[in-house]
Amino acid sequence: MNKLLAVLILLKIAASVANAAPRRVLVLPLDGNAEPALRAKLNLAVQKLARSVQGTVSLGDTTFSETAAAVGCDPAAPDCAETVRATLGVDELVWGTTTWIDGQTKLVVHRTAAKQPTRSASVMIGPQDTPEKADTTLSPLFGRHATPKERTGPVTTDPVTTEPVSDPVTTEPVTTEPARPETPPYDNRKRNTGIIVASGGGVVLLIGLALWSNKSNVQRDIDSAPTDTPADFARLEELESRASKYAWTGNVMVLVGAGVAAYGGWMIYQDRKERRIAIAPQVTTTAATVSVGGTW
Repeated sequence: MNKLLAVLILLKIAASVANAAPRRVLVLPLDGNAEPALRAKLNLAVQKLARSVQGTVSLGDTTFSETAAAVGCDPAAPDCAETVRATLGVDELVWGTTTWIDGQTKLVVHRTAAKQPTRSASVMIGPQDTPEKADTTLSPLFGRHATPKERTGPVTTDPVTTEPVSDPVTTEPVTTEPARPETPPYDNRKRNTGIIVASGGGVVLLIGLALWSNKSNVQRDIDSAPTDTPADFARLEELESRASKYAWTGNVMVLVGAGVAAYGGWMIYQDRKERRIAIAPQVTTTAATVSVGGTW
């Protein structure tokens, strides 16, 4: 019974470690037809806001529309976001679109989490606006409040003294390329937890097999035990009781150990799948396709 109690304690510790894993938040690049340089700056603004959310934040390589096409759902469908989130195995998904409308860019950002409705916020970015306007307007969506520096309002300026205007200087246009966000290191807690759980299950399984072996040895003693005297019968009853305990405890430990080891192996497999799966867009001269690759 002491061994069985130790097994139950081990299972409780493994479950506590698994529940302590941080929330995983995935931020996908922005969709839309906005100017690439502006879209890249807005991407950085959304990623900055997402990092204020509790949990481990990772940056995706494909947009929501591309990912939805890869997993086989319509991006416009209400349940597609939940399908994408569940398929990618994250706790929360952040994505958005940038659309060019009448000289302005409309940015719409969405957040969806397990068992929660999707929340959204939007902002219009004019030609003279900076990406900080998106940070100010979208802060409440991520549970933040704009700082006094970020708040917009009347601005008082001192009188400006003008100086003679010099001859105009011709400068070459500067071409900016979208900055590619740096992907943070991968969180190994799920893999490590899976290894601990699988190892614990393996130990319990080996103990159960050892008890089965002891039961077999005791059974051989029972088969060869003499039954000539009352003392022989008493010893035979003691052997049968011991064999029954070995068999029952061994059965429990083998079943529990196999189940725990299988669960740990499943956690390791899921972690490996999340590391290796790649959903990448491929653009050809005639069409854009999405390829899904991975190791299973």
